[in-house]
Amino acid sequence: MDTISLQNLLKRLCKVMWESNVTDPLTYVTQIAYLLLLKMLEEMDAEQNGNGAKRRELFKKILIDGEEVDFEKLRWSLLTSDPNNERMLRTLRDLLPKLAYHPMLSPGARAIFDDARIVIPDGATLRRAVDLISPLHLMSEDADIKGDLFEALSSDLGQQKRSAQFRTPRHLIRVIVEMVNPEIGRTVCDSACGTGGFLIAAYEHILLANTSPEFVREVSAPGGQLVRRGIGDKLSPTQWDFLQKHTLHGFDGEQTFVRMTAMNALLHGFDYSPIVRRDSIGGGEDRWDEVQFDFILENPPFSGAGQSPKRSLRVEKGDKYVLFLAAALRSLKPGGRAGIILPTGILFGDTNSHIEVKKRLLDECDLQAVVTLPKGMFEPYTPNPTCFLVFQKTGKPTKSVWFYRMEGDGSSLKKARKFGPQFRNDFPDLLKKWPKRVVADGVAWRVPAKQIIDNGYNMTLASLGFVEAEKTDHAEPEDILAIIADKERRILKIIEEMRELVAEEAE
Repeated sequence: MDTISLQNLLKRLCKVMWESNVTDPLTYVTQIAYLLLLKMLEEMDAEQNGNGAKRRELFKKILIDGEEVDFEKLRWSLLTSDPNNERMLRTLRDLLPKLAYHPMLSPGARAIFDDARIVIPDGATLRRAVDLISPLHLMSEDADIKGDLFEALSSDLGQQKRSAQFRTPRHLIRVIVEMVNPEIGRTVCDSACGTGGFLIAAYEHILLANTSPEFVREVSAPGGQLVRRGIGDKLSPTQWDFLQKHTLHGFDGEQTFVRMTAMNALLHGFDYSPIVRRDSIGGGEDRWDEVQFDFILENPPFSGAGQSPKRSLRVEKGDKYVLFLAAALRSLKPGGRAGIILPTGILFGDTNSHIEVKKRLLDECDLQAVVTLPKGMFEPYTPNPTCFLVFQKTGKPTKSVWFYRMEGDGSSLKKARKFGPQFRNDFPDLLKKWPKRVVADGVAWRVPAKQIIDNGYNMTLASLGFVEAEKTDHAEPEDILAIIADKERRILKIIEEMRELVAEEAE
C-alpha cells in the first residue's frame, strides 16, 4: 500500500470518528493511534517469534502489582473476532490502559498507553474502525510509509489553534536540522516536542549522513515535497544502539503530545529513547534540568506567560518563548549548537527578560544566524510573524550575526497550503549561502554584534536600517463593522440551532 492509499484510509477512519461525534482532532487522532498501534503490536509479536529469536509473548497473562492481567484478550485477532461489539469495546476500555505497565514493551510504547482512555462511544463505531484497519499489515510496509502514515494522521491536529504550539511545518524543520547538523554519537533534545517532528528529522538526518550513496533514495513526503532518506548502513552496532536509545530526548508538558511523539518514535525505530512528560521551564527542578545536550532543536509555545520559572533559568518572569530560550542556553553543552523557532517578538522585545536573555545569548554564545520567515509560514495555526535562531555555545561573545530574510517557502502561504514550483522558495538559496554566510543586497547581511548591542538589543532588520519598516494597512471602519455584524449573525444562528436541539431532546 502506498502513502496515498494509507492517507485515504486515515480519512475514512477520521470520518468514522466524526460521524460518531468524536469531533475533537486531538481526541479522534489519539483513538485511531491506539487502534493502529494495537494492530501493529500483534504483528511485531508474531514477526519476532517467527524469526528464530528467543520467544516472547506480549499477549499472555502477566502479574502487574499483584494483579493478574490477561493481555491475551487484547490480541488484535482475538479482540476483533468477538461478535459482541459492546463486549469488544469494554475489553478495550478495561485493558488498554494497563499496557502502560507491560514489562515487555519499550519505554516509548508504554508512554503511548500512559493514562490512556478509550472514548469511542459505542461498539458499532469501534467495529467500523477495526474493520477498516484489519486488512492492513503495518510491519510489511516500508518504514517511511509507516512514518508518513502517522505524520498524515497528526497533521489533522492543525485544525485546532491549540495545535499551534507543536505543529511545525516539516519542510522548515528539515532546513533547520540541516543547518544545525546533528551528528552520530552526540545527544539531541527538543524540550517542547509536540508530535516529535524535530526528533524525527534529526534521526533521519543522522541516518542519511551515514548511508552509502547507492542506498540513498528520494521519496515524496507528506505535502508532496521530495526528500532524501538513508538507511544508516555505515553505522556500527554500537552507534546504532546509541542512536536508538541515547541520542534523542523529547519533553512536553502535556501527555497527549508525549503520546504522539512516542507513537512516532515507535514507528521510526527510536522508541527506547527518553520521551518524558515534564515542564521544561516552570515549577520545581528535576534531574533533567541538570543534563546538557549537544544539540537543541525546538519550536516552543509562542503565547502565554511562564508560571514560576525554574530557578536555574536565571530569569524571574517572562513570556514562555523567552523562558524556553533561557532553558536552551542553560541546557546546551559547551560547543553545542541550537536551532530554535521563535516569534519575531524576540527580536524587538525590550522587557527585562527579553534584554537579559538576548544579552546572555550574545555574551555566552556565537549567534550565527537570524532567519526571518515569511508571513503565513505558520498558517493556518497562527498569523504571527516568526523567525529562527541558530547559535553555538562557545563561552565567548558573538562577533557578528548573519541575517537572512525569507519571502517564500515554496507554498502559497495561505490557510489552504499548496506547494509547487509556481511559488517562491528561498530555502535552497538560504542553504546555499549559509555555510560561508554570503551577503546579498536585500536578502542577507552580516551585522557586528556591537551594532546590535548599541541598538538596545533590537535585532529587527528595520531597526538596524537594512529594510523599511512595514506599514500595516487597516480595513476601513465600515468594513470592520460589517465583518463584526456578519460574525454576530452566525453566532445568533448557532445559538438558535442549539436551542432547537435542546427543545427536541426535552420532548
